[in-house]
Amino acid sequence: MSTHASEPLLPRGIETSFAGIDAAFAQVGHGQRLRHPRGLTATVIVIGPRERLLEATDALEHLVGVRAILIAEGAETAPTVRVTDYAIAIDGLRGDYINNAVAALRLSSLPSLAWWRGGASASLEGLADLADRLVLDTADPQAGWNHARTLLDRAAFTDLRWTRLTRWRALMAHLMDIPEVRDAAASMTALRVDAGDAHLAHLFVAWLRSSLEWGGKLTVDVRNAPGGAPLEAVHLGNGRQGLTLRLMPGRTCIEAVASVDGRPGASQTVSLGDQGLAALINEELRIRARDVAFEKALAALDPAG
Repeated sequence: MSTHASEPLLPRGIETSFAGIDAAFAQVGHGQRLRHPRGLTATVIVIGPRERLLEATDALEHLVGVRAILIAEGAETAPTVRVTDYAIAIDGLRGDYINNAVAALRLSSLPSLAWWRGGASASLEGLADLADRLVLDTADPQAGWNHARTLLDRAAFTDLRWTRLTRWRALMAHLMDIPEVRDAAASMTALRVDAGDAHLAHLFVAWLRSSLEWGGKLTVDVRNAPGGAPLEAVHLGNGRQGLTLRLMPGRTCIEAVASVDGRPGASQTVSLGDQGLAALINEELRIRARDVAFEKALAALDPAG
């Protein structure tokens, strides 16, 4: 699907009114082989600026078993609605109407995931009461992170930047479990992170600080990698020994190396995994519980950015 800014959301869908959504679903399903013959397993609610919903629509087309509700924020009280066999798109809905639309369209019998791609952070208030989990995913996450901190008692939150860090975090935890590393780890207090995405780098730093007993003693050097991957390399050490994670030249694998007492130690290379939007949101759909590690990292982030 093209993501040209002028094309409608769900261009192959049937245009209808809000009141006509059920009839439109029946129309697109009549005489067709539906994409989800075995039934639906979740509702995915995507909210944000229109241009970012076009990108999300491409990702959702690769998922199976979801009812998608896409709401582009705008100023309309009766916006354009389009329906396909698996999705509803509301283009330009006024912000104070969003909660009512979500409440009316979500399938209450299924788990619901709200994928927030930006816009007024006040919309998170209503989503916290309507969705089981909220996935933050904005170009500048600071406002969303700050708002999420106040809503953790009402809903489970995560962030797609956190999802992108899954393998990096797992590799660092694996190195820390090596006995000789565990014995020396408390002396490793110098942390350097090279990243193309500074927000993602600071989220990794916050996770490490909140996970290590001596995390408060870390001295941190976050270095920008213009044009680089979201995360290029991490080194935690003390000058004589350390742990290094780095993206390999092909940018599809991460190498993890532990050097203790000046001697090369364990080394491991793993796949970075699919970092596309469809794969990342699908990974989040498989999670049902709260992510306590993310919440601790969120609390450890600097609210001022």
